[in-house]
Amino acid sequence: AIFLPPSKIESFYDLFWFVGVNDFILKFVSVIFKVGLLLLPNTAVPYQKRGKYFLFIERTSQIHRELAPIHIWLLFLLNGYERIPGKVLGVIMVAVYMVAKGKLLLKSARCWKQAIHKILQSKSYGKNPNPDEIKASGGSCPICYEDYRLPTLLHCKHIFCEECLATWFDREKTCPLCRAQVTEDPEWRDGSTSHFVQLF
Repeated sequence: AIFLPPSKIESFYDLFWFVGVNDFILKFVSVIFKVGLLLLPNTAVPYQKRGKYFLFIERTSQIHRELAPIHIWLLFLLNGYERIPGKVLGVIMVAVYMVAKGKLLLKSARCWKQAIHKILQSKSYGKNPNPDEIKASGGSCPICYEDYRLPTLLHCKHIFCEECLATWFDREKTCPLCRAQVTEDPEWRDGSTSHFVQLF
């Protein structure tokens, strides 16, 4: 009986309790998926590609968390009034809620679609440098201080290991040396989860 949806919501306290608990459970499920991704070996999901999957999991979680409170809010707004004027007010409030929620869901759907595109593309941050460029750079990666493994030349002419760059760009969007912008915002690629409670 705990996981059955409520049939009536009596007060704001009940409303916020149901919405908050639903949000917490869905957020916790996304964290479990992220931990599962971390436990997979490098052969199953390479480390440099995990940021894309973290982004996809977080965007999927956010869409589910935005959809979860709709039913509870509709119950509260439609069943909270006994008399006719109150019911008319409830219907108007539901219409306003659905318009506002629809705009938020469209924005989240676009972000989720972008996350899917990022998973499907195998984006390279630069090009392969020639042996002279590798030799001129010193032969070792400035991030890991080891010999280059799959060297990548950025548009700002700095060379790094591809794996080091993938890890760097999961948190930053600029070159590690000169701070020239190389990629878009790395939001959610480090495995973090939104701290915001989805009450609306």
